[in-house]
Amino acid sequence: MSKTMPDTNIFKTGDIVQLKSGGPNMTVNKIIGDSRDQKIKNIELLLKASKGYKDGDVKCQWFVNNELKEGYFTPETLKSAEGS
Repeated sequence: MSKTMPDTNIFKTGDIVQLKSGGPNMTVNKIIGDSRDQKIKNIELLLKASKGYKDGDVKCQWFVNNELKEGYFTPETLKSAEGS
């Protein structure tokens, strides 16, 4: 009998999110593990091995004084900022 993993991807590319602790609105750029492209999967394997990221982690982008910033976050640390 195989176990079914719960769907932990509550966000999708393009969603507007914010850290639960506050901060700027950020745009979801990608979700680790969502790609079907083998080249991207290989890059994600390197990220997971070197940075400790895991499937479901969220890459976000935002601006600070017209400078583009980006970072990876666990979905548990984020909330939807749409409609705020």
